[in-house]
Amino acid sequence: MYSQERKLKILDTLKIQDSASVNDLSAALAASKETIRRDLRAMEAEGLLIRTHGGAYLKKKHTSVSSVSKNNVMGNEYPFSVRYSNEVEAKQRIARKAASFIKDRDTIFIDNGTTTFYLLEQIPRDLHLIVITNSIKILMESNRFDNSNISFITLAGMYNSSNYSVYGVPALKSAEDFYPDKAFLSCTGVTPDKQLTDQGLFEIDIRLAMMRKADTTYLLADNTKFTKNGPFYLADITDVDYIITNNYDDKPEIANIAQTITSKYKVPVITS
Repeated sequence: MYSQERKLKILDTLKIQDSASVNDLSAALAASKETIRRDLRAMEAEGLLIRTHGGAYLKKKHTSVSSVSKNNVMGNEYPFSVRYSNEVEAKQRIARKAASFIKDRDTIFIDNGTTTFYLLEQIPRDLHLIVITNSIKILMESNRFDNSNISFITLAGMYNSSNYSVYGVPALKSAEDFYPDKAFLSCTGVTPDKQLTDQGLFEIDIRLAMMRKADTTYLLADNTKFTKNGPFYLADITDVDYIITNNYDDKPEIANIAQTITSKYKVPVITS
């Protein structure tokens, strides 16, 4: 299990039961006690929890007006550094399938989601592309691949250090300057009743702008998101052209939801 995936599971545990011991976390996550202690030290340094003798508890939110306002806007979303290593194999398969729809000379938009993050490494290196993004993490990742065939354009805006992204009025204004061939987006939940939902408000306007401007919009969502709902409405299912997810043959509930989306909303659900 990846370190960041363990951290996400630790946070999920603490969210349910407030506190947990090193012994319990070690047994639940099949990791050594020293590994758990190392994770807890790192998470405390990130401000995610407070360590105690033999365990940890979830850090309480500040009660000042400014911090409460920010937490409400964020929807208490876990930092990108924690989320991106959850369901890694599924996200990589989804990104690989999404990359198969990219053509030479395309201009594409990639948002700051943790699934879309993996798209960059799946793009064939011989394709000549322009990539527009609000994700600082993707720009950092581009240095690792050093592909001169891809030109990167970043949107202007306020910096969200938790999500490694830019947002706000400047970002929205700069997004209006582009007409991408394809937009690759993410969200928190995909359900027929509440449509597409998200966990934070900061980048919703940018996603909506790219949906409007792109010729084709692809939503990248692992199949766990078909049974989730974020606290904020993002868009209707019909606002995207395709939904790309991982295989759900062994999950009848998700298969039924995907079938409803395809039959009711006429949006193809493509498995990777």
